[in-house]
Amino acid sequence: MKREIILPEQFFNEIDDYKHIYIEVSGGYHSSNTVLSFYEKGYKNIFLIHNDTKLQYNKCLDNIQKLIFITDYSIIFKEPNLKRKNMNTIMKESFQNIEKAKLHINTHNYRDYFSCCKILKQNRKYKWNNDYLLDNSIVISSICPFESYNRQMRLFQLKKQNTYIRFHKNQNVIKGYPYRDLLIGHREYSRNYFDSLFENKLNKYGLHLIHSGCKICPIRVLFPNMLTKNDCSIKYNNIYNKVI
Repeated sequence: MKREIILPEQFFNEIDDYKHIYIEVSGGYHSSNTVLSFYEKGYKNIFLIHNDTKLQYNKCLDNIQKLIFITDYSIIFKEPNLKRKNMNTIMKESFQNIEKAKLHINTHNYRDYFSCCKILKQNRKYKWNNDYLLDNSIVISSICPFESYNRQMRLFQLKKQNTYIRFHKNQNVIKGYPYRDLLIGHREYSRNYFDSLFENKLNKYGLHLIHSGCKICPIRVLFPNMLTKNDCSIKYNNIYNKVI
């Protein structure tokens, strides 16, 4: 029998106090597993939230459609706030800042130069939550501690407090983090170990084995080891920086 990720009972005990449960779903490994875990436990009061950046991988969008078909859960598509800019302007600014970001490549500040990430993935904060989330609700976030150092520290704080739930003041929303404890030793070791377990459930339901993300991304140009063959990011970098 193949092993899978099992969400902790303490996590379910804590979130059961909430009448409405929203799950942020990207169509990638972790959020897809979360949705399926709730479905397998028989939860009905579930709404899915997808942040529609317009740059998602097609396979991730396919996974979301399959999840809706399998679970019959409702979904809300959250449109990004472009701050009166168009997509072309946002992407151009980000790609043209790659050289500036290189000066801060050894710190976390390099991301500050990429407005695409900040604008397309940011929440609508108070207004969006007030317009769309029902009362007595919790939002489930499937971030893992091995994805980044900042996320590792955030989830470590929850572990110290012996809870899976955190209230986000800047978003005016209560969030639950089911994968709080998925860290064994080094982050890369944990990623390699746990991702194979996430894959088992995706295979079980015939979903694509893919991490969520954007089709084009200046960070992949900043870190060439992240680039794949025929990566669209290379083409956009050539266009916006006039590389011949």
